[in-house]
Amino acid sequence: MVVTTPAPFSHRPTGRGRGLGLLPVIVARDALTLARRTVPPCPGVTPTAALGDAIGWLCATHDAAGGRGCARGFSLLDGWLAPYPETTGYIIGTLLEYARRTGDAELRARAARMGDWELEVQTADGGTPMPIGRTGRQYGPPVAFDTGMVLHGFLDLDAAGAGPAYREGAVRAGNYLVARQSGDGTWRGASSYRGVATTYHARVAWALLRLGQLTGDERFTDAGVRNLDWVVSMQRPNGWFDACAFRPGKLPNTHGIAYTVRGLTEGFACRGDPAYLDAARRTSEVLMARIETHGTLPAVFDETWNPTVRYSCLTAVAQLAAAWFRLFQLTGEPRWRDTGAKAVELVVRHQQRLRLPPVVGALPGSFPIWGRYAPLQFPNWATKFLADALMLRADCLDEAT
Repeated sequence: MVVTTPAPFSHRPTGRGRGLGLLPVIVARDALTLARRTVPPCPGVTPTAALGDAIGWLCATHDAAGGRGCARGFSLLDGWLAPYPETTGYIIGTLLEYARRTGDAELRARAARMGDWELEVQTADGGTPMPIGRTGRQYGPPVAFDTGMVLHGFLDLDAAGAGPAYREGAVRAGNYLVARQSGDGTWRGASSYRGVATTYHARVAWALLRLGQLTGDERFTDAGVRNLDWVVSMQRPNGWFDACAFRPGKLPNTHGIAYTVRGLTEGFACRGDPAYLDAARRTSEVLMARIETHGTLPAVFDETWNPTVRYSCLTAVAQLAAAWFRLFQLTGEPRWRDTGAKAVELVVRHQQRLRLPPVVGALPGSFPIWGRYAPLQFPNWATKFLADALMLRADCLDEAT
């Protein structure tokens, strides 16, 4: 089944070519940085300013999509991309958290409008459809991962007291996920991207555990536990996860690994199962050592943790920083806080500082920007994860004093 996106969700076209004027400037800058083999610091850029710029750009993605969902991102080739249900779902929580810290009522209203759009896009069975094709202007059938990410958004809106409709949407999403879970705790076939069971669904399990805590419905809790138990079974003694890649037969990138680590970390926070914490630690220790030793993190490793590419997935570095801050909060071990801070500093140095709308404050998917993860793009989720990491950084530094 292929569903054309209804008119209210697609009235703002992708605008091919609108980013071409920025392409030579940004590509040349990354090429020069690469040639120098060092990323210069950002003088005068404080974590507070970086966070404000990131939140401002996330609002720009919302505006670019007509104030409904958030544009998938900005492409140096295609301009603004179509709105993306999956990532709009978890951007909701980022905006609500920033609004809680700042008292910004307008951000709360934005988050509610995003949630309303997600309710409209949600299918009758509770799933969230996945955009297909290069432009993302058509939807295919729902998949578990996208549904889980929107479930997070509904839960965040419910926690913020935004209204009962979001809890109802959350329960529908949870029912979809429970109904399509396989006996081993995975999602596969038509309910999974490219049909395969993957460990990065750990982030879906986290959403189900949250829903179980909210509703008291053990079906949701049991589904989350079954998935996380399967994820742990996929980990090798060296911390490597089998079944972690987005494409069958390919090596996983650090983005998928980071999803897995964060899901396990939050699974431990919800359930207290030491197996989840041990698994998150085992993988994190390998990646943490790489950043400590080399000051960067390649985007792809093989199963013995040898890097196979030279570019970095900045999205994943931001995700891992947030996961490591959470490990600090859960364990009190300073090493997680300290390396998380280094990872955030690395990512902020790549945040767009050229005052060139519409990318100021955005984080590219890769460094250099032509790296194979979201090449020549500023995906909205990269900046979302940067904002999350910066807020957690502030919390952890407060806790350390």
